[in-house]
Amino acid sequence: MSQEKEIQEAIKQLKDSDEKIRSQAALSLGWAGDGEVILPLIDVLINDSSPKVRANAAMSLGQLSNEDAIQPLIEALRDTDTFVRGMVIYSLGLLKAKEALNPLIMILETDPEKEARMAAADSLSQIGDEKAIKYLINAYVSDPENAVKAEAKDSLDRLGKHLNITGLDILIQKEMESRQLAQINSAQVKRDQFLDDMQKKEMEKQRKEIIVIISEELPKLLEYAIHNEVIPFASICSRFNCDEFTLEFALTQLIENEIINVRVNGPEKSFTVLKPRAELSEDAQMKLKLIRKKFGIDW
Repeated sequence: MSQEKEIQEAIKQLKDSDEKIRSQAALSLGWAGDGEVILPLIDVLINDSSPKVRANAAMSLGQLSNEDAIQPLIEALRDTDTFVRGMVIYSLGLLKAKEALNPLIMILETDPEKEARMAAADSLSQIGDEKAIKYLINAYVSDPENAVKAEAKDSLDRLGKHLNITGLDILIQKEMESRQLAQINSAQVKRDQFLDDMQKKEMEKQRKEIIVIISEELPKLLEYAIHNEVIPFASICSRFNCDEFTLEFALTQLIENEIINVRVNGPEKSFTVLKPRAELSEDAQMKLKLIRKKFGIDW
């Protein structure tokens, strides 16, 4: 049988109901070296129900070195079978398909299957584009699988020789040092954030405790206040060792609950005591101030 007849017979066998026959036919067509087998193999790659047949079709498309196979192979990167995807990645490398550079980089960086990441690293070195270097370095430095790290390093060596690039080991070392420094800085940031959160929680706890004390003690102190007397925030804050925000919050609660009768003077940072029904004579006010002084109530 002539080679042409063998090719036609193999193309016909791609439609056979027997998976083994289809698989063998897809594999054999990779050695045909004839453009007419490209479309039948692409059809099998996309539509055949058998992962083994699709994988053999992908491998043959890579061996035939025909650019018409590149885009269908890129689309086949979405195949659900791990073995098929691995063969597709391998074939894109054989074809040196620069169109596949970004999809292969994406696989190298994000694919959950280590075999796919390893195949992507290998194919990126075969494509031979300098753009892949930093991603291969990243895989070598940070991939969680040692097998992927090893493949990335081998791919870097091959790519460096192919592109005649020297100093890759220095770039790798710098990247490793940069990652280590980033990890240290990240740990420091997390520690500082933790301490900051703890400090904020402690401050909030203290603020709540002070508000309780102010709510209990301030109404007692204001019994010694005079109608329309203006009391600076600073004097009360000093007494209770609190900030103005805490005092103002406590005052708001006391006013809303009608425990004290005061008017907050926002811009002046003070409040005015309102006791219209208990207004004292000047003599009584003087006596009250003497009592306040005796008990250390001075605002």
